[in-house]
Amino acid sequence: MKALMKKFLTIVSPKLETKINYYMSFRKKLDLNNPKTINEKLLWLKLYTYNNNDLVTMCADKYKVRDYISNFNDINVAKLYGVYDSPDIINYKDLPNQFVIKCNHGCGYNIIVKDKSELNIEETNNTLKKWLNTDFWKIAAEIQYKYINKKIIVEEFLGDVKTYKFYCFNGEPKIMYISNDEWNEKGFVADKYIDFFDIEFNHINCTLGEHPNYDKPIKKPKIFEEMVRVSKQLSKDFPFVRVDLYEVRDKIYLSELTFIPTAGYMKISPDYLLNDWGNMLDISNEMINKRHKKIN
Repeated sequence: MKALMKKFLTIVSPKLETKINYYMSFRKKLDLNNPKTINEKLLWLKLYTYNNNDLVTMCADKYKVRDYISNFNDINVAKLYGVYDSPDIINYKDLPNQFVIKCNHGCGYNIIVKDKSELNIEETNNTLKKWLNTDFWKIAAEIQYKYINKKIIVEEFLGDVKTYKFYCFNGEPKIMYISNDEWNEKGFVADKYIDFFDIEFNHINCTLGEHPNYDKPIKKPKIFEEMVRVSKQLSKDFPFVRVDLYEVRDKIYLSELTFIPTAGYMKISPDYLLNDWGNMLDISNEMINKRHKKIN
C-alpha cells in the first residue's frame, strides 16, 4: 500500500513526493529556493532542468545513449547483440556463451550471464517482463526516466572490470569513485566496495551509504588522465552528470550516464562533504532560466 501511495503521489506531484522523500531520508526540509548541498542541487535539477528534457532522456536511456556517444570517435561501447520489446522474442541460441541483458529505462536492471548453459531462461524472461512492466521513474520521482521507450538490450560481456564513476560539475570532472564489484554464492553484487578520489587521484576519506571502502590499496589506472578527458567531453552539455566508465585492456568504454546519483539522496559520511560538493556545482544560471517554470 505504501508503494502504491508513493507512486500515486509521484504521478500527481513529483515535487511534493521529492520533498517528502527528502525529509524522510534526512529529517530536514528540502530547500528548493536556496539549494546548497549536492543533493539539494541535484533534486532541483531533476525537477526543473532534467524534467522532460530530450537530450537528458536520450542519454539516460541505456540504449539511446549510444546515439549520443556516436558523436565521439574515441569512446567505445559494448557490442550490441540485440534490442527487443519483449523477452519472448529473444533467441538465446544465437547469443554467445557470455553476455549482459539490460532494460534501458532505469537502474539495476542488469543480468550478467557468464555461462549460458547455466541460465534459467524462464526465470530470466519473467524477471525481464517484471522490469518492463515497472515504471522505474515512479519509484523516486526520477523524471529523467519518464519518457524513455522501454527496451531490452543484450550486449557484450566485457569481463570482471572495475567501474570508474566521475562526478562532473558544469562540464568539469572533479570527484570520482571506483566501484569494486563482487561475485559470491548469491551471484553478482554491484558496488560492493566504493572508494572516492579527487581528480588528482588522492583518496577521499569518506563512505557512501553502507558501502565500505576496499580493504586493499587501489592503483591509479594507467589511462586515468584519458578517462578524465573523456568525462569532460561527455559532460559538457549538462550542469551535472556522472560519467561511468570501464577500463578494458587499456581502452575506455562507456558504462552509462547518470544524472541523479542515488536518486538525489546520497548519504555521504562525513556529511560536511555534501556541502563541499554542493559548492562545486553552480546552478545559478539554471535557476534564473527556469525560475518561472511550473512543476507540480
